[in-house]
Amino acid sequence: MQRTALAAIWTGLVLGLAVAWRWGWDAGAGFVLGLMWGLASFAVLAGILRIATDTSGIRVGPLVGLVAIKLIGLYGLAGWFLFQGWVPLLAFVAGFSWILAVTVLRALGGLTVAKRN
Repeated sequence: MQRTALAAIWTGLVLGLAVAWRWGWDAGAGFVLGLMWGLASFAVLAGILRIATDTSGIRVGPLVGLVAIKLIGLYGLAGWFLFQGWVPLLAFVAGFSWILAVTVLRALGGLTVAKRN
C-alpha cells in the first residue's frame, strides 16, 4: 500500500498542477485535497481491516475508534468542506478517484510485467 500511495501522491501532484493550469487553482486544489482525503480514508480502512482480521482476536476499542474517525472525522470533514463550496465537487471526486486508478494500474502492471530478480 505504501508504494501505491507514493505513486498516487507524486502523479496526483503533477496531475493537480495540470488541472490547476487548465481549469484554475481551485480545481487543482480540489483535486489534490480529494487525493489526500482518499489516501487518509484508505489508510484508516487498512487499519480497520488489519484489526478485524487479526488472528489473536478482535480488539473492540481500537476498532470502534477507527470507525469513528472514518465516519465522523473523515466524512464529516469532507462534507463540511464541500458544503462550503471552496473547491469544485468534480475536482474533489476526481482526486479521490485517482488513488483507485493508480491501484488498478499498478495491479495490472504487476500482472503483466514479469518480475526481475
